Amino acid sequence: MRDVKDFSTHAEQLGILEERGLKVTDKVAAKRILSRENYYALIDGYKEPFLEHDEWLNPYGLERYQEGTEFGHIYALHSFDRKLRLLLLNELLKFEKNIKSKVAYRFSEKFKDMASFLNSDNYSSDSRHHHERDRIISILANLIQSHKKRDKVRYPAIREFYDKHKDVPLWVLVNFLSLGQITHFYTVIDEELRERIAGDFVEEYSEEYGPVCLKASDLDAILHTVFPYRNKSAHEEVLYRFRLAHPVELGTVEWMLEMEKGSLSEATVLSVVCLLKLVLEKEDYELFSSELEQSISELKKLIQERAFVKIMKDAGFDGF
Repeated sequence: MRDVKDFSTHAEQLGILEERGLKVTDKVAAKRILSRENYYALIDGYKEPFLEHDEWLNPYGLERYQEGTEFGHIYALHSFDRKLRLLLLNELLKFEKNIKSKVAYRFSEKFKDMASFLNSDNYSSDSRHHHERDRIISILANLIQSHKKRDKVRYPAIREFYDKHKDVPLWVLVNFLSLGQITHFYTVIDEELRERIAGDFVEEYSEEYGPVCLKASDLDAILHTVFPYRNKSAHEEVLYRFRLAHPVELGTVEWMLEMEKGSLSEATVLSVVCLLKLVLEKEDYELFSSELEQSISELKKLIQERAFVKIMKDAGFDGF
C-alpha cells in the first residue's frame, strides 16, 4: 500500500485514500479542496473519527476507513472545526477585552499615579509571585520605552498617546497585552483587587441570570482554562478534540452552573462553552449557543452516526 511520506500529486493522494477504503465520489472537487487545504492538515487532522478500529473488521490494525466513509465526510468535520474556531474566538476576544478593561480600571482606581503599575509595592506581597510580578512590570516598561524612540514602532497608538501626553497609562497599555500576560497580571496583583475584579463579573452575571458567587480563585481557573483555547482558536489547528494537558479544578464553577461535579474538569470544548456563560453578556452568549447548536446539527446531517458520536465525545458534548 502506498504512503504519502514522499511527494504525491493530488490525484495520487486521492488514490492512496481510496486504497484505504475512503470513497471519493467527486475527484475534481476533492482535488480542489486538497489544493486549498493541504493533505496533512485535512486528512491527518480529521481522519480519526472515521477510521475503522474494530478488530473484527480490521484485524491487522491498518489505516482503514469505516465502511461508507466519503471524502466529503472528512471535509465536513474540517469545516465544522473551522466554524467552531471562529465562533469560540469571537466570544473569547470579548472576554479578553472585558477582563483587560476591568483589570486596568480597578488597578488604576486604587493606584492613581499614572505609572503606578511600574511600582512593585502595588502588587501582591506573596513572594511566590515576585518573579512573575517583575516580568510583568518589565513587559509594561518595555512597551513604553520602545515607543519613546524615534525609530519604527510596533504599536503606533502607544507612540501617539506618548507624544501627546508624555506618558502611557495602564488603560492604554493593557490593550497591547496578550491574554496570557493579562492572566499573569491578574495573578500577581493584591488579593483585594483580585476579589473586586471577580466581583465585577459577579455583578454582571447576577443582573442577567440571578445571584452567584465567583471568587478570584474561580476567575483564575477560568482564565487558565480558556487561555490555551483562545490561542488554539486563533490558528488553523484542530480544536474540537483539544484538551488541556493539566486540567484546572473547576468544582466551584460546576456548582454555580448547576452542573455535575467533574463535568468541566477534562477541559474540553464543552468546558469553554460553559465557562463563557459566566463572563459574557446574556444576549451574546445565547446567540453564540444558538450558532454552535446549528453548526452541530449541520454536521450531524453530513456524516455517519458512528463518527458523529465519536466527535461529540471528543468535544465533551456527549450526554450534554
